[in-house]
Amino acid sequence: MEGICWPCNEEKEVPGNAPLLAQEGKAMQRPEAGKPIIKFNHCQKYIYSFSVPPCCPLCRQDMGSRKLEEAPVSIPNPFTNGHHEECSFLLRPTQGTFLREYDGRSDLHVGITNTKGVVYNYTVHGVQRDEAGWEQSVSVPLLQPGMFGLMDQWDQYLEDFSTTGAWLPHRYEEDHHNCYSYALRFINCVLATEGEERLDRDEFTEKFVIPRTRKASKYITLYRMIEEHGFYVIDPPGPQTGPGPGSGSC
Repeated sequence: MEGICWPCNEEKEVPGNAPLLAQEGKAMQRPEAGKPIIKFNHCQKYIYSFSVPPCCPLCRQDMGSRKLEEAPVSIPNPFTNGHHEECSFLLRPTQGTFLREYDGRSDLHVGITNTKGVVYNYTVHGVQRDEAGWEQSVSVPLLQPGMFGLMDQWDQYLEDFSTTGAWLPHRYEEDHHNCYSYALRFINCVLATEGEERLDRDEFTEKFVIPRTRKASKYITLYRMIEEHGFYVIDPPGPQTGPGPGSGSC
């Protein structure tokens, strides 16, 4: 997914020159897409599945009671219902969903939510205001907690921006004036209003989008392996190695 495709219109890191943008996790609501992934330990392995089975899939022994360190843990889901997100940048496949159809090379579509979860996005038909269709999205919160003054004006800013002539249907160009152009220009307009420096396309993508899509890509791979085989197994990290894939936040 790192090779992000934008034509229709993809670690915690927040640049010092953009305090407007929220730190990861601070404003995101609980994800609602797909079945939850559980990780538990048995047979000296990390085992991932959608639920804890009564018997270990490796040794077939009863799972029974376990030590505290062997208790199952939930793997954070990187996807969220975009219509439950306020003042956020959203990302989803142009066709289908991340967990089902997305192949890592398909086009992605982006939008900006207002305070009511309506997703404003620019297409060949002009600016759309979607109240459905973004239920499985990657979300980048755009406001720091407590920015109530800006939040009060957000919907008006977004509506006024969307009604300018720049976003008429006939101005749409798949490669140069698309959904990503629309979203990033709005973000930069808000940054300018707040007296902050603008972000160019590469900077915004590298600092705010790529870290989230990397996590999403790993989660998709893990999810599909579990769907295909019923479970997925890896070795725990050795004493001289870092955390194994999925051992922390997937």
